[in-house]
Amino acid sequence: MGVYVTTSKRPSAKTKVLCEALSLVLPGSVNEQRGKKSIEQIFRRAKLLGKRRAVLVYEKNGIPSSICMMNVKAHSWDWVGEFLISNFHIYKFPKELPNEIAVSGERKEEFERLFDFEEPEDDDLIELNCGKRKLSFSYGSKPLLRLELVS
Repeated sequence: MGVYVTTSKRPSAKTKVLCEALSLVLPGSVNEQRGKKSIEQIFRRAKLLGKRRAVLVYEKNGIPSSICMMNVKAHSWDWVGEFLISNFHIYKFPKELPNEIAVSGERKEEFERLFDFEEPEDDDLIELNCGKRKLSFSYGSKPLLRLELVS
């Protein structure tokens, strides 16, 4: 099912790069720049694309600082969570990534709920490790993306 990934209004280059990376490591996701879209228009666009979640990456002083999660319902939406990020690192991505993800770590249940992940059916998958202060995405023991969280 994936998520709809978008930016804050007037995003910096760093925010655009992070959004693109998130859309690649979150299977089935779509990344679009927000432009002048309102929150209501983001909800409608995510719904049109068949997404149950929208991820909005906000920034301070040109640096990504928070990720807000929107629950997309049939006729409405609500916020389901937010996490603050202090830093991120994007590694080299392979040409193709699997379209399933497995979640582990001490904050597993929290992030499964936030992203509304489905149970993987295959062994070829992206791994998301949810630690107390970081999220690490990897594939085949190679790191893809690391987000450092503010507790």
